[in-house]
Amino acid sequence: MNRVSFFETCLGVGVVQAGDGGICRVLLPTGDDTYREEFRYVSSSALTQQAAEMLMCYFKGERQLFDDIRVDLSAVTPFRRRMLEFIRSIPFGEVRTYGQVAASTGAPGAARAVGGAMAGNPVPVIIPCHRVVAGDGRLTGFSAPGGLACKEYLLRLEKVEFKGQRIFF
Repeated sequence: MNRVSFFETCLGVGVVQAGDGGICRVLLPTGDDTYREEFRYVSSSALTQQAAEMLMCYFKGERQLFDDIRVDLSAVTPFRRRMLEFIRSIPFGEVRTYGQVAASTGAPGAARAVGGAMAGNPVPVIIPCHRVVAGDGRLTGFSAPGGLACKEYLLRLEKVEFKGQRIFF
């Protein structure tokens, strides 16, 4: 049975959803309150409440370690799961390139596949796909609400250094 908790941020209200296997979806804020209406009859759980509280703290700029939050990636292919599990290990305030992720997961040359895995990331921030950038430091491909502006916001929240519109390595 699915459970839901809301988290409020300066960008609006987001949603954490969990099933029996753990957190299965995070919906980042869209700037309006549509999620409250959509999920108004769904109750919360201890897990969704914990994750929502951590996400609220994260969006206030407080470092959060989501390592102990149980995540359900059963709907993701094994290849994508491997990519997402590696991305989950990227520390707060650090970035990796698509190529680095591909090489580190045993798939050198599969940088585009990394992008595909991230586009299908069901639990953004908990699995920090915003921490993956192009080889030259450019921000590319962020499918969450707000797109690249949201990705930049999250990286700046983590105090990642920029040089113009690129990440400073």
